[in-house]
Amino acid sequence: MKWPSFMSKKLLILLICSIISIQGLHAQRYSKKKILKDLKDLPGFEQAFVGFKLVDSKNGKTIASQFEDKYMTPASNTKLFTLYAGIHFLGNNIPALQYIIKDDSLIFWGTGNPLFLHPEYNDTTAFHFLKSRTEKLYYWPRPMEDDRFGPGWGWDDYNGYYSAEKSVFPIYRNSVTAYLNKEKKTIDVSPSYFKPNFKLKKDSLIRLRSYTQREEFENQYEYAFPSNHDFDIVGYSAIDTLTRPFHYSTDLFTALLSDTLKKEITLVEKPKNFRFAQTLYTSLSDTLYKHMLQESDNLFAEQILLMASGLESDTLSTEAIIQKTKTSLFRNQPDELVWEDGSGLSRYNMFTPRTITNLLSKLHKELGEERLFELLPAGGISGTLKDWYAGETEPYIYAKSGSLRNNYTLSGYLKTRKGRILIFSFIVNHYEHSSDQVKESIEALLSKIRAFY
Repeated sequence: MKWPSFMSKKLLILLICSIISIQGLHAQRYSKKKILKDLKDLPGFEQAFVGFKLVDSKNGKTIASQFEDKYMTPASNTKLFTLYAGIHFLGNNIPALQYIIKDDSLIFWGTGNPLFLHPEYNDTTAFHFLKSRTEKLYYWPRPMEDDRFGPGWGWDDYNGYYSAEKSVFPIYRNSVTAYLNKEKKTIDVSPSYFKPNFKLKKDSLIRLRSYTQREEFENQYEYAFPSNHDFDIVGYSAIDTLTRPFHYSTDLFTALLSDTLKKEITLVEKPKNFRFAQTLYTSLSDTLYKHMLQESDNLFAEQILLMASGLESDTLSTEAIIQKTKTSLFRNQPDELVWEDGSGLSRYNMFTPRTITNLLSKLHKELGEERLFELLPAGGISGTLKDWYAGETEPYIYAKSGSLRNNYTLSGYLKTRKGRILIFSFIVNHYEHSSDQVKESIEALLSKIRAFY
């Protein structure tokens, strides 16, 4: 029996309304009102300044928000903006170095690429190129407008593993690594060039952890371990690999490169035919972006912006490329970007939660989920989220975290049990509890959203 068309339409409308009502009732179990209550009451949030925005990726509608238009400290969420600039200006081919050949001479200079001789992500493109050349090698120290550190960085962070100096031609991630050899009771150093610069000493005040330190403008290191050292102590964490930045200079760079290549490197002034240089590329773009996001590598983030700036000028400049990014890629933002560096180490950076969710929406549309989720840390699986936000069978959070003292951020994508993709930005500034307490409360709130949406 064939129903009248008006009857079919009526039944269909009733069915749709019924489904919507059931879904709405399900979502109401964790309503916007309850989300906002948790943002005030969960441990770690009580006296903190908590910004939050939750958006449906399909229709762009806001599900819940708190202080979405307020400027807050984003920490390493800044790297999401660096990713966007890198993808748009650098694309998939990353410049490894540039050069000019004249008679029996090869003049080369840096592009800012941080992969050169990196111990974990060693891009051999530039190394094999220079190693195989029969010409005499000349290095031009291309100018860089930036200081070694970004504006608003902590002045006493120079000895931190996370605070390698920016440079025109990074080498060995601009850091040195010392390994405590428990059999020989000595230290091994990489690159070995720095071995004579290390002094091993015992420290009676150390109990469970060694340390390495240097003077700010010197590359003389002190590796200290307990004076009553027992290399078999259970739980002793100083049988260690300790990585520390070195103080970068052109002289140090050429010395390291010469030592590695076993070739003489001579300094020269800017070539007159600079504009006709050839560029050597590497295709490791996603390796670069993935390491920056998953390991929250600050040097990679800074160098991505410097590389992008070098496409239009002989002088590398973070300020110039940030300004270009703001005017060309973020023209219609409701909130001005207060953006100072690539990594988020700067205390001067300020973004609003809605600015970050807008960016995440752009990335989702332009990159697609497969590539984007491969680049980001995955809850319970990879990077800085390896120990947090784990799903039962697969990740449900793909996001970038960030932390400075008393500030924690988490922004990215949430897969609900119904298969919806929600975009969120969580910024918790000025909390007085431990960061773990804040992370536990964020995880509790996101778990509820996952279950009821």
